[in-house]
Amino acid sequence: MPKSRIDILPRFGARFALNAGRMKKVLPFLAALAMPLPAAGDLFAPGSKWDVVTDGHRFAEGMAFDFDGHFLFTDVPNNQLFRIDGMSGKKSLVDGASGRANGIIFGPEGALYGCSSGDEAIYAWDPATWKKKAVTRGTASNDIAVLEDGTLYYTDPKARTVWRVSPAPDRKREAAAVLGWGPNGIGAGPDGETLYVAEFASARVHGFPIKPDRTLGTPAVIYTLKVPQDGSGKLDGLEVLPGGRLLIGTALGIQMAHPDSEKVAPQVIPSPGGRPRCNYVRLTPDGLYLYAAFGKDILRRKVNAAALFPGE
Repeated sequence: MPKSRIDILPRFGARFALNAGRMKKVLPFLAALAMPLPAAGDLFAPGSKWDVVTDGHRFAEGMAFDFDGHFLFTDVPNNQLFRIDGMSGKKSLVDGASGRANGIIFGPEGALYGCSSGDEAIYAWDPATWKKKAVTRGTASNDIAVLEDGTLYYTDPKARTVWRVSPAPDRKREAAAVLGWGPNGIGAGPDGETLYVAEFASARVHGFPIKPDRTLGTPAVIYTLKVPQDGSGKLDGLEVLPGGRLLIGTALGIQMAHPDSEKVAPQVIPSPGGRPRCNYVRLTPDGLYLYAAFGKDILRRKVNAAALFPGE
């Protein structure tokens, strides 16, 4: 497979819509029908292998797929935002002055939002021109989540805060949660009712109930991951799948976890080929491939859809 080759992908696959439509609450604020984890060794399609999507980076990070199946990612210290065409596989630099953009995500209206901590800004890029404008300024930022109404949440490890930015046109920024620990990866659940925040130097991912007014309720630890002996999991970019399973980049590699971590041990997929920790993960919107960032490169591998989404 040539480097940077990806397949065109829809914004949301039918499998996602089906599961999201029949979710049930298994915790007071965890809106998900807790599906089992795939059996050990069954996550990936038989005969599949890791393929290089892109390499030669200083620190490849935030990953997102647009509505037409094109793949976006950042190289933080190189101050770059890239786009890989979903049909041709051609990689293009769309912004060489990204403000050290880190986590990125597409909003419901199609704009790409990113954590440009180097400029102390959250930027919104217009995919038609790749011109950007600041949505808010004045804070550090690491990773970002968005709701269907356009509400943004982002992590600020420096201030140990999760910030909330109201939808356009107001774009008012408020502290949604002031924490006693450093937040990193962040994501909204498929139902939009829970915000998940990774505590970087720990084993814990916290869940915050999202109230109707978009403020956050009292959190609880939802996922407990495996960590090295020093206890620092380096919990980073994450995604919560329909059925309540968590995919997350960690010090030990990729991990997949179940909400009931006491009874269902997380699965660890070591970083392939002696690579360092995994710092970001994304499942493609059609549920066919797992993408993972390892600093200098981004890899992908075909998943076993029958095992990951049983009954579909």
